[in-house]
Amino acid sequence: MSDLELGRKYGRRAVALYLACTALIVAVGLLGPSVVVLTLTNRHPWLPSYWFDAKPNDWLVSVMIYVAILLGGYGVYLATKALRHGWAPRVDRLIALGIGTTVAVTLVPPMASGDVLIYAAYGRIMALGGDPYTNSPADTIRLGYDPVITATERPWQGARSVYGPIATWVQWLSSLIGGDSAQLTVWMLQLSIAISLVVTGLLLVKLVGKDLPAKRRVIMLSLANPLLLWAVLAGAHNDSIAVMFAVIALVLFRRHVFLAGLMIGVAGCTKLSIGLVGVAMLWALRADRRKCVYFCGGGAIAMGGLYAIVGLQAFQQARSQTSFISTGTPHKVLLSFFTLFLPNGLVRTVIAILAWVGLVVLAILLSQVFPKSLVPQTHPDDPTPAAIRYTAIYAIAWSLTAMYSLPWYDVIAWAALAAVAASKVDGLMVVRTTMLAIAYVPGRDPHARQVAASLSDSLDFFSQRLRDTLCPAIELAVLIGLIVWSRRNGAQWWPYDWPRRKQKTAPQKAAEVG
Repeated sequence: MSDLELGRKYGRRAVALYLACTALIVAVGLLGPSVVVLTLTNRHPWLPSYWFDAKPNDWLVSVMIYVAILLGGYGVYLATKALRHGWAPRVDRLIALGIGTTVAVTLVPPMASGDVLIYAAYGRIMALGGDPYTNSPADTIRLGYDPVITATERPWQGARSVYGPIATWVQWLSSLIGGDSAQLTVWMLQLSIAISLVVTGLLLVKLVGKDLPAKRRVIMLSLANPLLLWAVLAGAHNDSIAVMFAVIALVLFRRHVFLAGLMIGVAGCTKLSIGLVGVAMLWALRADRRKCVYFCGGGAIAMGGLYAIVGLQAFQQARSQTSFISTGTPHKVLLSFFTLFLPNGLVRTVIAILAWVGLVVLAILLSQVFPKSLVPQTHPDDPTPAAIRYTAIYAIAWSLTAMYSLPWYDVIAWAALAAVAASKVDGLMVVRTTMLAIAYVPGRDPHARQVAASLSDSLDFFSQRLRDTLCPAIELAVLIGLIVWSRRNGAQWWPYDWPRRKQKTAPQKAAEVG
């Protein structure tokens, strides 16, 4: 079988798996509230989201989603193989696949995580004249019953907003439209996520220019990626809005550095962690100090101005989650073990230091061997290709070394990875996102009042072992795999010579003084 025939075979299977994954997600959503699907109050029968009250079994819906994620992850892997073997479908058909599957998932209720309910509550608090950065849903509930705020699930009722002003204003606008209907408010939030994912994918297609193979890769790994449809869209996580603004900044970057800085500031005002894209862009500009100043100035104006509107407490809240450690990471295993005989604070501090060191080391290794960007360089001083490449490096290094890492955080890594050439990193990231997504099914507190179906002891035990045992092992294996791949391709632990230069010149200066 020729390479082209093999590519077509893999490509057809990849598309079939993308569709099968989407169909299973939609089917679970249509079954209605369960341990996977959220319960939405004050329903408008003719408006999205749509569902039937089938009261499905907890194992049934969980296994359906497990299968969907596995099919989606294998589909992404096959898509990368198909593209490497010369698979060349029409770009407009792939775009239709991406937009079509996005629309399908948007029409059913959100799943897995109850985060979108807390987004709705924050918007409702602001619409009622409160401040979500100082008032939690529990604080507002004490003042009187509200159908949207009361819908929030444990353990988030007492949590104040940690999101930037842009995310809060999106939540507020959704609440203004949705009123006292949790269903309509949440659907407006889902719609904002769907739009941001589509805009991000189309902008990346624009960034890679006229190169058709590059366009196909961007679509299959970003716009149509079923792993992102599940992890980001099905859960209605606002990370995609921040990524959209970051990609807009990358589009502006080659000709309007100051405007790009403004947009990356706006992205940071959606979710603070997206600042790693700003670091990547700044590193791409490091040879031009004037442009660095313009870029930083734009970012500072946007962030300073927008945070000044909502108050300093918003920024303090955004910073408050930097010490958290999520289940599913190797860090959580280390924390659980060492706190048996060492103080919790000391262990957390050491783990935080190790995480930052790991981020730097992995970024250094990847920067030496990471594939080139697929974004064309339109003029000799165009920093955009380098910025895309550094964004992918930093995002992957951050996602694998961060103490707090969740499956929807991978959206920025996939957006940037889609715009660089194929490599072994593709397969390792498929394993990483697939495993982390599976680990968070079901992703809600089984004892929350709003969970429609009780979580059986067997499923609770199974899902906990996936999250606290298997997932950290797989995440660590992916991290080690990236390090081994980098080293085998010639990456050095410390490729820079400036410390050695300093040591060589110091004795000479001392001799001259003597």
